[in-house]
Amino acid sequence: MQWPQRIFEKLLGLDHGFFSSDGELHIRFDPHWPGPLIQASMWLRFIGAAIAVAALLLMLRRRSRAGGTRTTDRLVAAGVIAIYACLISGALAWNLSLAAAAFSLVLFVYRREGRSAGVRVALGVLRTALIAFVLLLLNNPVLTRVKTITEPSVVAILIDVSQSMAVRDVQAGGDTSGPSRLEAVTRLFTDDNRQLLERLGKVHTLRFYTFDQNAHPLGVAPGIGDKAARQAEPVAQASLVAALQKLEANGASTQVVPSILTVLDELQGQRLAGVVVITDGRDTPTQPPLELAKTLATYGVRVYPIAVGSEQSPHNIEVQSVAVQDSAFKGDIVNVRATIRATGYPANHPVRLKLTDKRTGLPLRGVDGRPVQTTVTLPDDRPVEQELLFKPEEVGPMVINVEAERQAGEINEKDNLLPAQLSVLDARIAVLYVDGYPRWEYRYIKNEMIRDKTVDISCLLTSADQTFAQEGDPPHEGFPGPITRFPESIEELMPYDVILFGDVDPRQFTDRQLQLVSDFVAKKGGGFGMVAGPKWSPLAFRNTPIEAILPVIIARVQTEDPTAVYDQPYRPALTREGADSPIFRFFPERDINAKYLKESLQPLYWYCRGVTAKPAIGIVLAEHPGDMGPDGHKAPLLIVSQFGSGRTLFSAFDDSWRWRFYTGESVFDTFWVEQLRYLARGKKLGQRRLSFAADRQTYELGRPVKLRLAVMDPALLQQLPPELLVQVRDENGQALRAEKLQKQPGQSDYTASFPADRVGHFSVKLPAVIGEAQNMDAAIDVIEPRLELADPRVDRVSLAALARETAPPSANVAGDIAHPILLEEARAKLPGLIQSAARITQIPLDQPLWNIPAAMVIFVLLLTAEWVLRKVYGML
Repeated sequence: MQWPQRIFEKLLGLDHGFFSSDGELHIRFDPHWPGPLIQASMWLRFIGAAIAVAALLLMLRRRSRAGGTRTTDRLVAAGVIAIYACLISGALAWNLSLAAAAFSLVLFVYRREGRSAGVRVALGVLRTALIAFVLLLLNNPVLTRVKTITEPSVVAILIDVSQSMAVRDVQAGGDTSGPSRLEAVTRLFTDDNRQLLERLGKVHTLRFYTFDQNAHPLGVAPGIGDKAARQAEPVAQASLVAALQKLEANGASTQVVPSILTVLDELQGQRLAGVVVITDGRDTPTQPPLELAKTLATYGVRVYPIAVGSEQSPHNIEVQSVAVQDSAFKGDIVNVRATIRATGYPANHPVRLKLTDKRTGLPLRGVDGRPVQTTVTLPDDRPVEQELLFKPEEVGPMVINVEAERQAGEINEKDNLLPAQLSVLDARIAVLYVDGYPRWEYRYIKNEMIRDKTVDISCLLTSADQTFAQEGDPPHEGFPGPITRFPESIEELMPYDVILFGDVDPRQFTDRQLQLVSDFVAKKGGGFGMVAGPKWSPLAFRNTPIEAILPVIIARVQTEDPTAVYDQPYRPALTREGADSPIFRFFPERDINAKYLKESLQPLYWYCRGVTAKPAIGIVLAEHPGDMGPDGHKAPLLIVSQFGSGRTLFSAFDDSWRWRFYTGESVFDTFWVEQLRYLARGKKLGQRRLSFAADRQTYELGRPVKLRLAVMDPALLQQLPPELLVQVRDENGQALRAEKLQKQPGQSDYTASFPADRVGHFSVKLPAVIGEAQNMDAAIDVIEPRLELADPRVDRVSLAALARETAPPSANVAGDIAHPILLEEARAKLPGLIQSAARITQIPLDQPLWNIPAAMVIFVLLLTAEWVLRKVYGML
């Protein structure tokens, strides 16, 4: 502020900055003169005043004719003045009366002075100015600054930045090369002339937000009512346009109403004219949409949805899921089941699938030695499951990539590939096979396993005399070879991976030996299988340690009738789990294999009746095609389960040897080798003394990653601390974070959990304190959530419902809000729909002038000037 202005404010007694503040400046008067004594209407006052004036004029006329003033005239004049004062009194009357009286007084005084006319006039002017100034102060002059406050109209604009906004919709003729939905929205506000931004900005202040799961401020375009902000409008608008052009559609999910509620809470107290929501309506609410919309309606703010996108499904191919067993043996046929879904394509669209090794990028080889790839025909947009078979050739952990061939115009190429993890084990298995007598099943199993190069077997026939030479593979490093008695310590059992019991009398074992079998499975990860027989297995094993580890309930098994004849043939019927298991996979082609099992497999005759699978434990792979078990379900024939850290199996039939007929040895060999490999997996995995892995291979962003370290070696478990620090590393080996594995009380497991907070491929490395941890990194892949892209078509119905819930009762339901505004119509329609909610308020700031320092100075100067002049001219 300049100094003359500040001096002027001091003289007028004004606050600092009064003249520089905004608002109109003017002077008004606020006199407080006595009111009329008689309360009457304006017309009565006017009539009374007219009568008083007429009486006064009449009196004066009579006086002029009579040549003097009589007492009667004086009384009449006094009465007239009284009536005038009673009726006409007010600011104007007082000012006129006092001015007339003052002028008369000045005239009376200075007409009688004897000085020259010039002196009298000058003194009369000074006296008149002084009286006029006093009269001015008596009218209470007030300096008023009227400040106008404009509360601008605000429009909130929410832009959806979830993943579905990255979709490039299918145009006429199937063209998908146009802009994405988000790019089209950005162009609406950032095109060359910025027409929509300018038209809305003339009436409203625009507050931009982005939203997915919640709303986040983006920028402000000030409206015409916001004068302070409008001064910086070019800079603010340029900043907003730059922010709009940088938007990316990467939100995990969309929650429209909760995002609007966040904005409404933030803008409470402002003049909100409406909320514009630009979205495709692909909502993933946490509460029912109708309840959320009703909550929104309580705010009394209208929502204007702008629909973005097409109702036609965009082109996309997605590998939705991959299922593969957790472990397999080198050279096994591994069954990979992939679920594929295509949208936006015509019926019977072909898609090529292939398997690759993620580590090397090379294709995986199938049964025929060629790269695994196949063409899947997708009849419609429903998911289709496809089976892919390959043979792993290297021992160790591997990551399998299931990849669908990328095609032009896909909305998301990232979901064309999905990994799965598999542990490939050394194929050589050590088996201890114990049977009670040389039945056909024993003979063929023994001979087949001795011939199989991947199986080392020790056979023990308990009915043989002491001179009988027990059979088996010759001894070699780590394998004892043929034996003459059942092991009596856990150390003697540890060279074996699997213990197989046939129809053997449990009295051939001590209680300690049977308990050793249970410990071998539960604590050491070993496998145990039982092949039922008509004499002892499983009936005679009731109330023994073996009963607890079996995957079946044997309480209802009855003693076999030795005279019974079994002449009704049957073929095992596979359950879903059995069809997916390699145990019954005799041919690579699934259809051919299923047909063989139903039509060509040699039928069986006998099976153990009365067994049922243990609820939630036993997994039935095969069941009788017609007979029912005691629990009302089909009688189970082959059941598997896990017990402790090991695996168990129960075969209810003992004539699988029939399957050697007309097939050579392939079917019988596959059936038994795969059973033994299933049972051996727990022990093989435990040979590393520990296992470390995540609970799954692939996680969506934001989901919890769960790690588990299982320590199978008691000696190693005692050496480890209660907490282990692991490192999470990216693809380049850079450490990103550290997590603590916590030992679970009373268990041999360590667990940890942390959120998957970034997309990519990661590995979790165990600390060096564990000597075997160098090659045991847990691999995890974090992908973008796919909920947004499951059905990315625009949902105009839900957007119209949102508009209806927030529309005022006077809105034209048939016209205004029956349909959401289309993006291509927004530029023309939106400015006319949103009415201004601005409010203008005038606030007067008054400063009385009668008591200011300048008034005293002027009064003293006028009074002093007259007194000095009268002194000079000797008029005192």
